[in-house]
Amino acid sequence: MRRVEEYLKKISSPGFRYKQFKKAFYQEAISGFDEVTPFPLTLREELKKNIDFSSLEEVKRLVSDKGNTIKVLFRVKSLDKNIESVLMRHEDGRNTVCVSCMVGCPVGCTFCATGKLGFKGNLNSEQIVDQVMYFARILKKEKQKITNVVYMGMGEPMLNLSSVEESIKILNDPDGFNLGQRKITVSTSGIIAPLKKFIDKGFRVRLAISLHAPSQELRESIMPIAKANPIKPLFDLLTQYENLTNKRITYEYIMINGVNDGSSHAERLGKLLRGRLAHVNLIPYNPVKGVKYDKSTRENIQNFKAILDKYGVYNTIRVSMGEDVSAACGQLAGEINS
Repeated sequence: MRRVEEYLKKISSPGFRYKQFKKAFYQEAISGFDEVTPFPLTLREELKKNIDFSSLEEVKRLVSDKGNTIKVLFRVKSLDKNIESVLMRHEDGRNTVCVSCMVGCPVGCTFCATGKLGFKGNLNSEQIVDQVMYFARILKKEKQKITNVVYMGMGEPMLNLSSVEESIKILNDPDGFNLGQRKITVSTSGIIAPLKKFIDKGFRVRLAISLHAPSQELRESIMPIAKANPIKPLFDLLTQYENLTNKRITYEYIMINGVNDGSSHAERLGKLLRGRLAHVNLIPYNPVKGVKYDKSTRENIQNFKAILDKYGVYNTIRVSMGEDVSAACGQLAGEINS
């Protein structure tokens, strides 16, 4: 937490004080300055008086009927704008936090609730990490921990690269949150230039590419950003990343009825990804108020999967979590702000 580090330096506190705070904040998931027990009472009171413990304020919390999904709307204090984050509790024991990196999003995908909000501002690294720490405190009460973090919430990580990179360093820091990079997934619509910079700097997280179409023409029609980031050079860069990491890259594919879910689309996608280290995540579309698209039928999704299987392309159908708590990106913020 940079603001605490800077404040401790300002008051000429010994260097070991921040190390003590860092351990308590990230590894013990404390809920306030009162719980930094190595600090003298006077220092704890001074911090409470002068520093916000979190950059976020809870506005609304929704829990799914099954209890496996918690969605929270936060107010970003410095921006006075709302963002949302989700905790997904999987049957296999994983606890995944989906974080936002922006208020809204400038990319403008036609099927996305966040895109309807427009772009309202970038988050800094602390505002990103504070989303993770909020859920870490919830899980601590049950003696559980966050196992995975995904940058799949509001915003495009490659268009807020410095903050995303810094937040990953904090989460990955052995003296901080200590989450391995292989437990961190960054989802991007495939903006080539910043993605190349990210890779060249040595980040080796798991990549998820918002593909959603097997051809350049169709992709451009539903994702305007694709016009400046064609499939061919994007896939050349992804091949490099495959070779560097020997890890599967996830290709997110939202199944939209009558738009991208036909047999011809599946055939083309199978040919595009055949022989690659690829995992296609088939995502049943979560309808968004005011958006013209509908969810694919179960029959179409199963047929699509069978065709990918035929091409030897590893794929899974995402299990929907949290539909009853507006878990699709931007839905809750859109409802609150409408």
